[in-house]
Order: sequence, then C-alpha cells, then structure tokens
Amino acid sequence: MKKIVPPEALQFLASIPLFKGLPRKTLVLLYGHIEERNVHNHTVIYYKGEISKELYLIRHGEVMMSLGEAGKTVRYLGEGDVFAENSVLTRSAHTGSATAILDTLLYVIDGEYFLRLAGKEKTLSQNLMRLMGIRMREVMEDPHNTGYSPRRLVCHIPIEEVTDFKVNLDLIVDHGRKSHEGQISLVKMDTFKGKSVAEMVRTIAQLRKKSTILHLYFKSPGLIPELDKLVQQCDQIVFWEENPERNLRQKNEILDYWQPRIRNFSGRTSRIVVSENGLHKHQDSADQKVFYKGETFARYLVSKTRGLSLGGGGARALAHVGLLKVLEREGIQFDYVSGSSFGAVIGALYARGETADSIFKMIGKFFGGIEMPFDPTIPLISFFKGKRMLRMLKDAFGSQLIEDLKIPFATSAVDLHSGQEYVMDQGPIWEALASAMSLPGMFPPIFKGDHLLIDGGVLNNVPDNLIRRKGADVILSVNVSPLRDEGIVRLLEDRKVTGKSFFKNLWEDVTYPPILKIMARAITLEGREITKLRKEKMDLFINLHIEEFAFTDFGKYKEIIKKGELEAEAAVGDIRKLFFPSEK
Repeated sequence: MKKIVPPEALQFLASIPLFKGLPRKTLVLLYGHIEERNVHNHTVIYYKGEISKELYLIRHGEVMMSLGEAGKTVRYLGEGDVFAENSVLTRSAHTGSATAILDTLLYVIDGEYFLRLAGKEKTLSQNLMRLMGIRMREVMEDPHNTGYSPRRLVCHIPIEEVTDFKVNLDLIVDHGRKSHEGQISLVKMDTFKGKSVAEMVRTIAQLRKKSTILHLYFKSPGLIPELDKLVQQCDQIVFWEENPERNLRQKNEILDYWQPRIRNFSGRTSRIVVSENGLHKHQDSADQKVFYKGETFARYLVSKTRGLSLGGGGARALAHVGLLKVLEREGIQFDYVSGSSFGAVIGALYARGETADSIFKMIGKFFGGIEMPFDPTIPLISFFKGKRMLRMLKDAFGSQLIEDLKIPFATSAVDLHSGQEYVMDQGPIWEALASAMSLPGMFPPIFKGDHLLIDGGVLNNVPDNLIRRKGADVILSVNVSPLRDEGIVRLLEDRKVTGKSFFKNLWEDVTYPPILKIMARAITLEGREITKLRKEKMDLFINLHIEEFAFTDFGKYKEIIKKGELEAEAAVGDIRKLFFPSEK
C-alpha cells in the first residue's frame, strides 16, 4: 500500500537545508522511506561506539549530543536539525552519544538508501558536502566544544500552601543567575494549558533557545492532569513544603500520584523545606534529596554547588583563617567543605557555622597562652603524647557529630594497615580530626577498630575529591604547603655558624627535635609532589605563600593569619571568576 504523504511533511522536508532544492517527486520518494519514531524524554537514541545505519532528522523535540567517556555535552539540536550523517557517510561507529531530552519525533532514514539517493541526486550530494563543511568548521572554531551552555528544565510543585512561595522561588532563580553563565527564566505552568504535547515541547524548545535554564511552576498545591506530560519532560521536579510534619495526607496524595508517573523518581525529584521548623539533616528522606538552604538549592539546580578544600601544613594552615575573612567580605558561601590535617580543623569550624573572627578568637585561646599543644614524651611511637591536642579538639567540638554540621564536611586519614585512604564524613568531629592530623613521628597513630590511622595529608593534602564525591560541582582548593623551596633548607645547623647560645640551641632541639624536622620535611616533600600532580585537574588551585613560617609556628598565629589574608586578597579576581561566571 502506497504511503500517504501529508502536505505539512513535504513542506517540512523542503525547509531542511540538506534537502533544499530537491524536486517534489524526490521528496515524496524520500518520505516513503522515512520511519517516524517517537522517543521519550531522557531516552538514549544511540551510544558511543555503536555502528550507525540510520540518519536522523528532528521533526520536533530536542536532542543532546555528548562526546567522550564523561559524556561531555557538545551541542543541543532542535526541530529541523540532522545528525549522525558523518557516521552514515563514513560507515563508522558513533564518536559520541545522542539522547532525547524532550519527547522527540524523529524522521529516521535508512543509511544505505540515503547514500544511494545522494549518488543519484547531485543537489543532495552538494547539500551533504555543504553540511559536512559546516560540521568541520564548527570543530575547528571550537575544538574543545566549549561554546555550549548546559540546559536544564525544572518544575516546581508546592505540596502544601507555602508562605511567600513566589518570593522564595524568585530568590532561588536570582541566586542561580549569579552562578550560571546563561540566561534563566521563570514561567507559569498555566501558560501551557490547552496545548497538545507537541505544542508544549515546541514552546519549551523555543524558550530554551534564549534561556538555558527554564523554571516552570505551579502557583498552588493540587493536580492538573492535562499538564502531566509537561512535568514528565523536566530534568528535575522540586516539591516545596513549609513544615514536613503538617498536611501529611495531602502531601502523600500528591507524592503518590507523581511517583509512578516520573521515571527515575528518586534521581529526578528533590524537596525543599523553606521553614527552619523542618526536619534535621539526619532525618532526610531515603529516596529524595532534601534541601534546607535556598542558596545551596539554587546552585544545585544549575550544577554549580560550591566546595572549599583546605590543605594541611601544620601551623601554616592557620592562613586559612585569613582566607575565610576575605571570602566573608566577598559574600562567598560554600555548600561543601573538606580539609586535610590542621586544615581539617579550620574547615570543621567553618562547617559548624563559625565566622572567621570567632575562629580567630578560638585559635588565640588555644595557641596564645603559655601552654602549647605539644607535650613531649619518650619517643618510642611519637615525640609528643598528643593528649593536649586531643583536649583542645574536645574543648572545641565536644560531642558534636560531623553529620550535624551546618555544611557537609569530610576529611581523611591514612590506614597504616591497608595503606589506603580512610574517609571520615560521620561520627564525632574531634575523633575524626585527631586521626586526620596525626602526623607520623609527631603524634601517635589513632586506633579505630581494625584501622591504625595517621595524617591524611600524607596521601591527600588538598582533598577536593572528598567533596566532589558528595556533590560539589565547583571547588576552590587552597594549598599552604610550599610547592618549591626558595633556597636551601637547612635542618641541621652548626651552632658556631648560627651564633646561638648552647642553651637556646638545646631548648630548640628539645622542643622540636632534629629527627622530627627531618621526618616532617620528608613527608612534606612527598605530599607536595602528589599535590603538584593533582592540582592541574582542580577547578581553581590557589597557593598561599606561607613559606617563611615553620610547621610548628603556632605561636605566630596572628602573623600567619594576616599573611593568609593578604595572599587571599591577591587571588580574589580568580575566585570571583570561578563562582560568579556571569560577572563581567
């Protein structure tokens, strides 16, 4: 039976540059070999490495092209775009993958038939060569495919009456604009009432040409079945509530309605609690991400959550307090924090909600008096007992748990038994920090079950990867350990050369034994080489030059913090560029 050709289909084909100039008879013949294929949103059309046998033309919808193992986005295609032509022409495997991100109607053409037709039709061959030239120019002008801006479609659904819902939603969108390079728009769901699914998809595709992040929202709680298909197109569906203990029946009805209708419900939905009367973090829903901080949530929606990773370095890590002063003045807040060694102590205090000034006062209390955190002992396992340092950590953090901190936090140690990194993101804070800063030779290792733990900086001195795993998208990594020596470092000096008295020389050797200097120096050299190898892969690596201070110069905390502040001020431009890409 002869396939009937709708006039609008012929008109559509004639409008495509690849088929421009072809006679109507050829277009009719071509349409007879087209398979109309409906592809649901978030469905893969083909994977990298598959052998191509088909050419694709988008009738309506949107397709995301990705390249490489990490699925880096290359470009977005919409109505009228052709793809997979290179693989058909060269009879080779796809170099990337293609995914429908909205419900998409594809015109699928058999590759062998298309090549035979191109061999007969000179106009089609010329159009194909012109298309290949455009593709080549796109690659040459942007070889690393940096010219795209990720797109996201978000739907906001209140599951109870939320006070100032629109005001809070506007704030979320405004915060997102500060962290995102592209345009962000907010559209009422009522705009799409009375439209077919194809019309909804076309409208969304048109809006996303101007706004890469599009927020759709229902004005009030309730269900509008005619808009279900539009909600199902969204990458992220957000359920809003004010008090998780209120209106439970209504909320459960709404959530029960949506759960079977949204594929990958736990992966594509989240909840935000806009009242401080909400649940604590450890009561989060097992199948949904729950947010309590509007700014963090806003950055999550545009894949720009911020992380801060503070490197270790003994007393030099006090420079991080100066960094925090600068970050506070710039109004830069973070969603995840990690730290190594003494940098973990500063990071944990910040994650608890302490300001730079309050941390400064605590440091003055601990290191500004006569009693220092070092308590010498017979050096069988270590040169210091570590009891004073443990007491300081317990005084600072008490019985607080890592999971109860205001900002998600992680640190690490090294397990001497397995030789592996041991990550700590839950449990008593003081206990985790004691393990994280147990420098071999200086403090005794910490037993934790079957693990024997030492300073995590031995393997991972700027642990950005710990919060990358948790969800941090953009991370500021801060190093305070010298990456190179300005001159020869002399660990063992002749008293005749230095001119120091016998008793001063003896006192220095007793308080900071030469063997300990040698061990610390060896660990520092190893750690900095690891940091050098890793820093090129970090989003932004800044090095605070604190080389003039020694590993144990805790008594000089004021000078170190001030130097850290000056160093951080010099890097403000790069930091703002990282976190506020929309600033000109």
